[in-house]
Amino acid sequence: MYKVLLADDERIILEGISNVIDWASLDTELIATARNGIEAYEKITEFQPHIVISDIKMPGMDGLELAGKVRADYPDIQFIVLSGFSEFEYARCAMQHGVRNYLLKPCNEADIIETVTEAVDELKRKEPQTEERTQCKDYSPVVNEVVDIIYEHFSDKHVSLKWVAGEMLYMNADYLGKLFKQETGERFSGFLTKVRIEAAIKQIGELDDVRVADLAERTGFGDNPQYFSQVFKKYTGCTPSEYRKSS
Repeated sequence: MYKVLLADDERIILEGISNVIDWASLDTELIATARNGIEAYEKITEFQPHIVISDIKMPGMDGLELAGKVRADYPDIQFIVLSGFSEFEYARCAMQHGVRNYLLKPCNEADIIETVTEAVDELKRKEPQTEERTQCKDYSPVVNEVVDIIYEHFSDKHVSLKWVAGEMLYMNADYLGKLFKQETGERFSGFLTKVRIEAAIKQIGELDDVRVADLAERTGFGDNPQYFSQVFKKYTGCTPSEYRKSS
């Protein structure tokens, strides 16, 4: 089961969410609650939850500051923000701190279940790829997040450094590109292409008689199988068809 920590300074909300959700049915377990950000961070350090659900306005350390610390120290944690603020600025700040789920108060049981389910699905989706990912303990949290985004979205032909920087991380693309190359030794575009080709090689081994055009579509090359074949040959020394015959 995936461990969940819930933080909110309002006792009624804390107890309400704790008791109304059937955590086990979501493949989760509520392992701790906290009444402020400082207590929440201490319990995150102690219990190492997979998912954190936190209010934004809390004494000691607010939810956005907590999200920032969690992102820096525990980048794999799924962070869900509860807020009474609907303004875009709050959502934007939350996204900058790595928050991908933003629930507006008052939220009902169905909203919480849907959001927790999405977080669990994201955790499950990442698990099989753990050994495949080229992550390094020396990478900064930001670069590790870029690597995560590449593995999660490589099949989308529109993925680019500009898109990751602007739409996902709200950072300057030039700065992010330099940081990525400095830490990984590779340009963003080259790393993305390598991940796509590795995925294509894996799919050739797993899928019988998969067409080159389908491989191109599945791995982010869109409707351009000829270009995909050229890139594949550059990386492997043979075309996808030749690789299939030899494997």
